Order: sequence, then C-alpha cells, then structure tokens
Amino acid sequence: MKRLKISAIAMLAAMPSGSMAQDFALDEITVTANRTATARNRTGVSASVISRVDQAAGQPVGIADAFARIAGVSVSQQGAFGSPASVRIRGADQRYIAVFIDGVRVTDPTSTETKFDFGMLPAAGADRIEVLRGSQSALWGGSAVAGVINITSSRPTVEGTQQDIQAEVGTYGTVNLRYGLVQKSGDWETALSLSHLQTDGFSAAAAGTEADAGEATRLTASLRYRISDTLSVGASAFGQKSYSEYDGYNDFFTALIDKDNSQTRDETGARLFAELTTGNTDHVFDVTHFRVGRDYDQEGDLSGFDGSRLTFGWQATTEVSADLQLVYGLDTMTEKARYTNLPAGVADTTISGGFVQALWAATPDVDIAATLRRDDHSSFGGFTTGRLALAWRPSADTTLRLAAATGFRAPSIDELFGDYPGSEFVGNPDLTPEESDSFEIGIEQAFASGATLSVTAFRLNIDNLITYDGCPATDPANWDYSCAPGTISTLQNVAGQSVRQGIELEAEVPVSDRLRFALAYTYTDARRPSGTRIGLVPYHDLSASLTADVTPDLVAGVTVKHVAGRLNDFASARMDDYMVVNATLEQDLGKGKSAYLRLENLFDDDYQTSEGYAASGRAVYVGLRASF
Repeated sequence: MKRLKISAIAMLAAMPSGSMAQDFALDEITVTANRTATARNRTGVSASVISRVDQAAGQPVGIADAFARIAGVSVSQQGAFGSPASVRIRGADQRYIAVFIDGVRVTDPTSTETKFDFGMLPAAGADRIEVLRGSQSALWGGSAVAGVINITSSRPTVEGTQQDIQAEVGTYGTVNLRYGLVQKSGDWETALSLSHLQTDGFSAAAAGTEADAGEATRLTASLRYRISDTLSVGASAFGQKSYSEYDGYNDFFTALIDKDNSQTRDETGARLFAELTTGNTDHVFDVTHFRVGRDYDQEGDLSGFDGSRLTFGWQATTEVSADLQLVYGLDTMTEKARYTNLPAGVADTTISGGFVQALWAATPDVDIAATLRRDDHSSFGGFTTGRLALAWRPSADTTLRLAAATGFRAPSIDELFGDYPGSEFVGNPDLTPEESDSFEIGIEQAFASGATLSVTAFRLNIDNLITYDGCPATDPANWDYSCAPGTISTLQNVAGQSVRQGIELEAEVPVSDRLRFALAYTYTDARRPSGTRIGLVPYHDLSASLTADVTPDLVAGVTVKHVAGRLNDFASARMDDYMVVNATLEQDLGKGKSAYLRLENLFDDDYQTSEGYAASGRAVYVGLRASF
C-alpha cells in the first residue's frame, strides 16, 4: 500500500487528540475515515465530502443547512439562524456525533449531553466538511457512536497570495460578510478568515409574531512553517462571539409563545502541532484547547455556563511494507464545566486512550482496515472498542463496502451531576455508559455515462440507552404539571437495545453536457428498546437537485427537499410531512468575480422541522464574490 503523503491541510482537519451537490467520486480522498489520507474507494466505511467549491451559490447562511443534501443526515432547527439546530446521523442525535473544527473537538462540555449546537455556526469560511457515518469510537474515542463531522477552514494550496471577499444581503434584514486571505511563500503557509452574519430573523415560535434576531462574528487563523524536509510546526485558532434571541413555553408548558429570551455565546479554540518524519514513520504531536461560555437572559432570569477541554495527542503512521500501513497513537482529554447547577459549582472528567489500526492491501482489489482502541475514563474505568472495514473493487468503477464497529458514550457531566431546582430536575450519578455496535454494507458504481450510484444498508444498536425519567405530575387535570411532592425528574438507563436501521441512496446523473441531476434519499427506522419510535427521525428524507449551465457564464439550480413520516420531539404525535423548493442563480462576471441569487422556500410553504418552531418562509438573498 503506497502511503499517501498527507498535507498540512489534511492533517489540520484530521488530527485532533481524542451548489451543494454531493460528490462521491470513487477516487476522492478522505482523511477522517482512517485518520490518514485514503482514497475513498479504499475504505469500507461511508464518508461524504463537501467542499466550498461544491457549495457555489447554494451556500446556506448557517452550516447546519449544508448537511441537508447528504444521505443519512437529517437536520431540525428551532427557528432562524442562531436558534438551536440538531444534526442526526442515521437517526442518532448529536450526543452520538464527534465534531471537530480545524482539529479542535468542539462539543460543549456544559451541555446536557456534551453535544455541539450547529445553529450558531455560519457557513462562510468552511472550506471542507467530511461526514463519517457509523460507530467510530475505535478511531475517534467515545461519543463517536453515530459518526464524525470534521470541518476545515480555508488553507493555501498553491504558491502566492489569494484573497476573497463575499457580501450578501437578503430577507429578514440579513447581512452576511466575509474576508479571507491565504498565503504560501516558501516554507511558510498562513491563512486568515473573518466573517460577520446578522439577521433580524423571524419568530422562533410558530404561533408568535415577534422576530428573534441572531448575530455571529467569527475569526479563524492558521500558520505552518517547514523547518526542514522532516519537521514542520504550526498552529491554528478560532474565536466566535454570538448573540441570539429565542422563545419559550407558556406557564403550563403546553404551547410555544413569544418570550423575551436571549443567549450570548463566546467560543475559542486553538491547536499547536508538530509534524515529524523519521524513516518510514510520520508523527504528529499536538495540543488543543477549547473554551465555551454561554450566558442566558430568560425574561430577567440570568444564568451562565462555562466549559473547557484540554487535549494532548500523538499519532504515528508507519509504512511497514508496500501493502501494509500501521496508524497508531495515544491521547488524553480533560473536560471541565463550571456553572451554578453543579453541586460544587465545578466538575471535570478525564479520558485517556490509545489505538492501533492496520491498513492492509490484501490484494490489488481488496483493502482491509482493522482497528482496536482502549480508553480509560476517570469515572467509569476502561472500554475496548474495535472496527473492521473492507473495501473490494471487482472493477475500476465498482466498490463494495462492508464495516462493523463498536462504540460507547459516557454520561456527560450534566447528566451525572446537573441540579435544576426550578425545573425539578436532578442528574443521576449512578448512570452507566451507553454501548453500541454498528454494521453497514454498500456498493458504489460509476457508469460510462458519468453517472454514479451508491446504496448502503445500515444498522446501529445502542445498549443501556440514557433517557429522561419524568416525575408524576401533581394535578394534570387542573393544569398543574409540577412534580408530585417527594418526587423529581431525572435520567435513567433503559435495559434493552435501541435500534436505528435503514437504507441510504445517492445518485448523480449528467443528463446532458449542460444539465446535472443529483439525489440523496434515506429510509430510517429508529426505535427505543420498548419498540416505540424515536422523535424527529423521519422514515423518508429525500433531496433532489437539478443544476444547469444556462450559458457558459450563468449556472442555475433547483433543489427539492421532502421529509415524511416523523413524530414530534417527544414522539407523542405525528408531524406533518413537508416539501420545500430552493433555487439559485450564479453569474460569472469574469476576473474572479461572480454575482448570485438564492431563493429559499420558493413557494412560501408553511412547515416545521421541530414541532411548534417556525421555519423560514420565502426568502431572497443576493450576493457578490470576488477572488484576487
């Protein structure tokens, strides 16, 4: 197996410690799937890649919308940009997804389930997104039960300096601005990106009338210096300040209404790394730090949360022979949370682990990846996870994939120790970790016409599911839903197996030299151990798009999104199906400049992705881009 020399761009995305047409070209490179650069048709797991070039005029305001056209991924949001947005992979929500930005793990240690809220992350400046589906704890540690999302900011790829600007205005008083600079000069590589997005928004409560605004300012920077042919060092950092308004429930917790609530959020992340080559082995040493602060004003009731994560890691890739690579490493991660709803006001956990992966080209047409990892958690002891993946290419245009993996998710700090007297809720320190296994089998086929087709069957089993254990209400007949005297609401492990299974289908068809069709469809059946369905996971999730080169300089696109067969957040009632149509136009103005028009919800349909929360009506955005 000839080793692919991995660039700093890829390593920054891949090495943490611990037009949106979906392009699944068989020879596409993925880094996340094996923690080293691998042709996608040589890995047995499902990985999707979105590039900024792919996004074109279809680039959404918030990055959560960027996932809407990937098979196996669904999104729900509680209002406009800035409101909470949940991303699910194969029916498993964000507590089961490990999220990295520029090599820094960004899931929030203070959130109830240590998850990342995509609602405040703007799309501008995201150069590459890799989405890895299936249990990946063996490579990426705990919480990567459903998969991994790896986001990379812009990096230089050629010698010289390049700058780009973007300015967009649109409905709801939206203003979206970005400036980017990348430079490669000899042994130095640098990058800088500054973006600002603000919107007056619309009422988060579907029954409300008062608009809920959102705003985010984000700065990212990176540098890399090649000291010699065998040693390079570098750093990357980002910071974001955000503000959003949100609605809430009435006093009886029966309806969403306009509320004068707001959140301010401050996030910073940094990574220092060194890349060293010794003989046939590439080493990467790094340290990362992430901090998040969230402050809430709920109609004058103030609260705040502060969390941090510090990681140290080492990874090595050794080319044992032409047919065998070993990828192995060690890492340790400490998470801390500080807020008044913890018994002592502060709590922390540490998890340390090591892994080894063998990448074996058994024949010129068969690649096998075998991974084993051992983690030790400060509260729960040791966990062993593994993954076995196989890719077989019976022809140059066909790839058959098979993968099986195990994973685990330890309870979060808040799940264990959170104490909220006003909500009559207290965490459960006796919770035990959830454990999982994942299976998939699929085929990808390229045709002489240029068309491509991918079909994957998957199943994710989760044992010891952690669920909400509500208290009995005092007098619901008289609208008194407070906890009965002597009782509280808490969390519990449920015996049995929670199952998520289904089919993913992706296709691209060049209808003609100037017309292209793309489709992504997912069928998911997600159920609790009791056999009841899980909320907000649709049976059917379909995205179909048509892109046309109207003239050599004008590109038009239309996308149809259809979601059917969902229950609400609490899985107590069925939600209405919906279909939304979006359209784009982009005109090349020459000399690196372009103008675009984006129409969202073209037919102004009234729909909800989360029950009771509004989605955007018809919206129009116009923008200019320039590179020089």
